[in-house]
Amino acid sequence: MAYLTQPDYIKYVCSCGQLKPITNLYFCRHCLKIRCGFCICHEVDSHYCANCLENMPSSEARLKKNRCSSCFDCPSCFHTLSTRATIAQPRQDPAAGDAKIENKQPKKMYYLSCFNCRWTSRDVGIPDQPVASGGWPERTNPFAARVNQLLDYYKAIAQQEKQEKLDRERKKFAIRGKYMNLTDKTGLTGAMARNIAGLASSESSSSAIANFVPSQASEEVEELPEDYHTQEVNLKQITSMRQRLRAAEWQPRSAARLQPAARALSVKRSQRCRACDHNLTKPEYNPGSVKFKIELLAYYHVPEVKIISYETVKPGETTALLLKLTNPTAHEMQVRLLQPQDVPEVEEREEPKSIEKSLEKSLNLEKDSSWSKVLQRRAALPTACAVRAPDAALTLAQRDDAAEYDDDPQHDTSDIIMWRKSNKLALRLQVATAAGAAPGGPARAALALQYSYRNTVPPAAAAPAPRDHTLYTTLVIHLGTVAE
Repeated sequence: MAYLTQPDYIKYVCSCGQLKPITNLYFCRHCLKIRCGFCICHEVDSHYCANCLENMPSSEARLKKNRCSSCFDCPSCFHTLSTRATIAQPRQDPAAGDAKIENKQPKKMYYLSCFNCRWTSRDVGIPDQPVASGGWPERTNPFAARVNQLLDYYKAIAQQEKQEKLDRERKKFAIRGKYMNLTDKTGLTGAMARNIAGLASSESSSSAIANFVPSQASEEVEELPEDYHTQEVNLKQITSMRQRLRAAEWQPRSAARLQPAARALSVKRSQRCRACDHNLTKPEYNPGSVKFKIELLAYYHVPEVKIISYETVKPGETTALLLKLTNPTAHEMQVRLLQPQDVPEVEEREEPKSIEKSLEKSLNLEKDSSWSKVLQRRAALPTACAVRAPDAALTLAQRDDAAEYDDDPQHDTSDIIMWRKSNKLALRLQVATAAGAAPGGPARAALALQYSYRNTVPPAAAAPAPRDHTLYTTLVIHLGTVAE
């Protein structure tokens, strides 16, 4: 969702200090903050194939290496391959005679073809298959055994380091009471706990480390052919770097050795606020659905500001600026224009501690809070241009879908308001440019909005929260460049 006429002329300041257009921001209805893609947590909900829309759980997708078993991409141009059918005539056997040939019926066979570059599976010698989906031969990696051995070795090392870290932390605590930890009280040994959690045992980890054979460099290197530097190069028969990296296991050098690549799976992801752990967006589980169960975009909760027109910005002069405000909510909104330095500091609200939060803290499973340092950063607002904000409260009507077809705006005789139309309002403002503004530099002005917001989230029974809130947001307006 983006404007074709004004892509990034107005950017909002996120709670983490990033400048983003309103179409790239989210609004958390629980902590009442604007969030961008850097201050939210991304979670994968489901895996699916974008071609056949086959849905599969995460465990199955992990076993299939996040690849679809029935869809393939062209190894030459990377478009999706299509299955073509052909009729295979029975082969004539001179020794059998014509009697057996009549009994054999033509059989339908299938092969893969690309409608973009006309590449087919027959070009590389892949035999046709009797079924349309599945059954295609899979090329095995010649180094699969070595790769699996390396994976088991590093998993064992990681498990050993984790166990050593736990042993060091356990020695720091003094014995309190009769039992040192929960395992001594319940009789649950460390091996049993690892088996229940699905982790590898210490014996298997030690055996994997002991049986590991490190790689050794070979002194013998295969020599190049004698005509390597003199033979003519045919670029049509040599693969490009992109084609080789697409098949990283084999990296074919010749175009005749290209193999169809299984199509990578797509994911549906939900986004969660890092501060309060509530969902901001959550899609439907069905891969064919484009709807969202939860879609808290800032475009539907924060007043939208667009530029109608503006005059050329010159140093030391005052120019006119026409803005349009839009109320996207279904409730009446009170808006006031402020300077960014007049925005009061809002203290963070503490969420009531639930049983899950206390249990998470008791199990020492707190999440990484290093992202909180990013939220403390503030954006550097421009000071060369300043919008003269009027000291008046503006009322924006609620959103009415039927009023969108009304083409007659209500003109206003005020010096500030030009016209009203449904939930929209046009303002006439003044922009003062500093005398020391450098000609040719960007002309940007900062403006703050104070608006009323009615929260539609049902409050908790224990601690009812007020429904009406006064919120603030800061935006940066780009007015081209400073004229000479």
